[in-house]
Amino acid sequence: METRLQQLFQMLRWCGAAMIVAAAGTFLVQSWDQVGDVPRYLTLLGMTALLPALAYVCGIRMQEGRSARVLMLTLLAMIPIHAGVLGGFVLSQFGTGTSSLGPVAQWVAPSPAAAVLLVSGAGLALIPLIWAAFVVLARPHARLLTAASVASHALLLVPDRSSLAATLTVVPILGFTAYCAARIKPQTLESRLAVASLVAPATVIAARQLLFYEVSTAFWGAILGTGALALFMLGKKSGDATLERFAIVPTLLSVAAFMDAALPWWSTVSNSTVWLAYGLLSSIPLLAFAWTSARSRALFLRSAVGLNATIAVSVLLTDPRPWAALQAIALGLGIASYGFVKGRRPSLYSGIGLAGFGFILEVVHAIEVFQPSGWLALAGFGSALVGLTAWLERRARSVRQVAQGAAPAANVSRPPAAGLPQ
Repeated sequence: METRLQQLFQMLRWCGAAMIVAAAGTFLVQSWDQVGDVPRYLTLLGMTALLPALAYVCGIRMQEGRSARVLMLTLLAMIPIHAGVLGGFVLSQFGTGTSSLGPVAQWVAPSPAAAVLLVSGAGLALIPLIWAAFVVLARPHARLLTAASVASHALLLVPDRSSLAATLTVVPILGFTAYCAARIKPQTLESRLAVASLVAPATVIAARQLLFYEVSTAFWGAILGTGALALFMLGKKSGDATLERFAIVPTLLSVAAFMDAALPWWSTVSNSTVWLAYGLLSSIPLLAFAWTSARSRALFLRSAVGLNATIAVSVLLTDPRPWAALQAIALGLGIASYGFVKGRRPSLYSGIGLAGFGFILEVVHAIEVFQPSGWLALAGFGSALVGLTAWLERRARSVRQVAQGAAPAANVSRPPAAGLPQ
């Protein structure tokens, strides 16, 4: 019974917090005409200032710390709303292009001086409240979190609504969040939510850009790429292999978004070439992840090889290209070599099949068409393969000689046992 009561109280607390945030959120999508913009914002500021007072009553007077922490989390959730409204004031006086927006998205300051005074006054009122909230939720890291939060919310004030400006503001916010999460390594629910609140400004910018302004695929590519790097670094720092490996998904989506943004550059090439280029470009971050992660190296390598092998086979089956054939040969030889050294027959046989398939199609292409992409590419690839084999053999011989020379040296340099006559 006691447990059910505690759960009920927790649900009621969060329901109340959701209602407060929803009430504050209406200021971002308001349709009010009865009151001016400045008095409306001052009302929002006054409502926000009541939350710490209510938290004090709950935590000190009533000795109920959970309700106080929920109220301070609610305060942090309202800060992006303040920054969004203040950004509207700044844009109305220092930006351009607000006339095309509906009144729902506009906050107009009477003058440039009024906009500056509103931002300055709100900053003086809200920054101490932000610090107090982080002291309650994550006391040892309150300064770091406060600095990151103030810097992130300050980017909402940039009076530029272009897609490039949105990209250049969202990426640093995600970077601040990832750095704080890796530095703090939050263990409690309150500290995790406190760190998660740093992402809120990026969410407001993305939503604002999507609803009212121009959005490009490069914008989403930058967000997804930063998110992938953040997931990888967080997983690596915390030792969470699942989080680290999940970075594959936003990585592939990010590369696709950037390639879509550069689609005019690909207008002169075929779709199969674009598809092959996607596989090669996606391999760059995957191989970089594999290089820096010992825990998930095998998964990232398999993902890069499997992705390019799948793309090469699909292109060879639908629209055979010399590049795809050469890529299939290279990947097949690599997979077969791995299977041969490790004694894994599935890898050996699949690699031989892939290399053979690519080789046959490349030979057919060389017979049918007298072009450098046929016979010359095949001869050049074979020469490069022979040269690479010679270099690898030389490296293996050097490593073997160093290992053989180190063993006698280790025996000579070993100190004599104690107690034996010299």
